[in-house]
Amino acid sequence: MTSQDGITDREFNAIRQLIYREAGISLSSAKRSLVHSRLARRLRELNLKSHTQYLEYLEKQDPQGVERQIMINCLTTNKTDFFREPHHFDFLRDVVFPQVRRNAAMGGPRELAIWSAACSMGDEPYTIAMTVLEHFGSIHGWNVRILATDINTEVLDTARSGIYAVDKIEMLSDSMKRKYFLRGTGEHSGMVRIRDEVKRLVSFRQLNLLDEPLQVRDQFDAIFCRNVIIYFDETTQRKLLPRFADRLKPQGHLMLGHSENVPWLTNQFEPLGGTVHQLKVTASTRVPLAPTPKPSVRERSSHPEMERVRLSRRHSLVAGETFASPDAVDVSTVLGSCIATCLYDPIAKIGGMNHFMLPVQEIGDQISARYGVHAMELLINGIMRLGGDRRRLKAKVFGGANVLTLGPDSPAIGQLNIEFIRHFLQLEQIPMIAEKVGGDRALRVHFHCHSGKAFVKPVPMAGGVLSSERHLALESLVQEASTATEQVVLF
Repeated sequence: MTSQDGITDREFNAIRQLIYREAGISLSSAKRSLVHSRLARRLRELNLKSHTQYLEYLEKQDPQGVERQIMINCLTTNKTDFFREPHHFDFLRDVVFPQVRRNAAMGGPRELAIWSAACSMGDEPYTIAMTVLEHFGSIHGWNVRILATDINTEVLDTARSGIYAVDKIEMLSDSMKRKYFLRGTGEHSGMVRIRDEVKRLVSFRQLNLLDEPLQVRDQFDAIFCRNVIIYFDETTQRKLLPRFADRLKPQGHLMLGHSENVPWLTNQFEPLGGTVHQLKVTASTRVPLAPTPKPSVRERSSHPEMERVRLSRRHSLVAGETFASPDAVDVSTVLGSCIATCLYDPIAKIGGMNHFMLPVQEIGDQISARYGVHAMELLINGIMRLGGDRRRLKAKVFGGANVLTLGPDSPAIGQLNIEFIRHFLQLEQIPMIAEKVGGDRALRVHFHCHSGKAFVKPVPMAGGVLSSERHLALESLVQEASTATEQVVLF
């Protein structure tokens, strides 16, 4: 029995076995000095002379496990920062959040659930909450749940308080500091506190990831467990990763730390790069594709440019509908103040069109593609489910004519629709490569899903601007007027 750094081989091995049994943490021989230094204060406070006496104390004088928890707190590493490994939060913003919004637009629940499985002092879950608020703006009508757990009770106390030294947020922009933190004064000078609107999104719990059974019942859109499993051996990792898979929603995402390369992770997860992993689609988790809309009766095209393209079928789009296809389908619609957005992936050669009437729905209305935000989410999701990539999408936008108003003192609906779609595409970073919007004439639009080509035919209308009472008659008016011969505009 040799003694190094004030701890014998037997004592060190016994503590290694204890922390492994209690928390699944595998301590290498290189951690011997760390164990001695971190437990030294406990020995002094308990007036114990050796680690052997400390082990006996844990076994015989700690029936409630209080000191055992303190030992775990001492031996766990809690390195953490706000927006650490920022690409994970970019992934939430660019992939996870839009996916959740699209699911909601298709009739799913308006909810978002994320688990920070080793939250330490709260930097990670609060960063997730700030990312949510930055993306959604208002979360009114959404059920947002961020569960933050850790085995260490001391760091959880810090996390719940949300109070940090001011240098913890040095790397944040001034606008983020003002928006999400309060600066301390007087005796609290040099400290900052997370604002309540951020804290309300996060719930903290003490949790051992190896508990049987795991005391987490929710299903999550994403799980963060970064820089944790490197402290577990292969046996523990193989036990833990299926637990995460069970707690993810279909095609949910798992974020690991930059140094965590686990070969057997691919048994249940698909690596997406940047230490982001997606739950593999199986027979039990596959999301069914929406049925392809039945094509309408074929009509002979009056446009010479369109007759040169061999089309498999045609589809007539009505207000509140979306359509996407990889096939040679001619999708057409007639627009007044409404907007039709055509999206196309030039690599996959998949495209589609929607037709919406107003930018957003009133609170309490049933979710409908008659409204811009839902129509766009449905169309993007439809193209992605057919094999398209949202990062490659190009947009063409039509409609928004000055033919409808809600009242004498209200802005024209067409202009509101134009402003919405321009802002939406800019926010989603989808380039708009063509548009024909505004004016005082209705349009008939044809879009070829397989090529991304669009053809526009202005439609003459009598009667000028329509009032809200004539709103429902708008579509029939332009449908009747669209029989007039006009020059075709090719985009």
